[in-house]
Amino acid sequence: MNRVRDVTPRQQERRDRILECTRLQVARLGYEGVNMRDLAIAANVSTATLYNLYNSKDELILAAVQDLLQNIRESLRYHPPGLSHLMARFEFIADVIVDNPRYADAMGRMLFAAEPSAPIVGKLITESRDQIIVDLETMRAEKDLISSVDLEKLARDLTANSWASILMLMKGFIALHNFRDEYLGAVSAMLLPWLHDSLEQRFREKTGLIR
Repeated sequence: MNRVRDVTPRQQERRDRILECTRLQVARLGYEGVNMRDLAIAANVSTATLYNLYNSKDELILAAVQDLLQNIRESLRYHPPGLSHLMARFEFIADVIVDNPRYADAMGRMLFAAEPSAPIVGKLITESRDQIIVDLETMRAEKDLISSVDLEKLARDLTANSWASILMLMKGFIALHNFRDEYLGAVSAMLLPWLHDSLEQRFREKTGLIR
């Protein structure tokens, strides 16, 4: 969750503590095991305070997701825009999922049950797609992508593929120990047809997709 400018350090520490407890409960118990009363106890706040800050369990978990997304953005600051930045994003997501599969399951449950206008859809799909477009625009400007590529469609396809892989993991069609390789392999295979020849071979060697 992004830090709010008009809160005191004590209030911010309380919010950080609540979100950390939320992440721990989701990782340990899964979506169904999380409840507001136990979270209040774990975070050392009253249940009334917790509901004043977050109206529901879903809103609280979404706040914890925003916090996680901020961590992803901060980790990507050290990668130049373009292909390196794009692949680092997917690698970070894959590592988070492998390390916290129940957290990924909770996100998937909330996302797949949400209405199109729900905030979680904006955070996990719309923002992800828009950030991918930025990297693809840089890649095209640097002539790493062929000029005919439809950036919005490719970004949409990459986002959809990402969640399809997570769904297959949730349903047991991909083993957790294979998830990272399958996830990144699918992303790489989707990018390959749009890379310029000068970059394609180097990309194949780096990702292990050598013919």
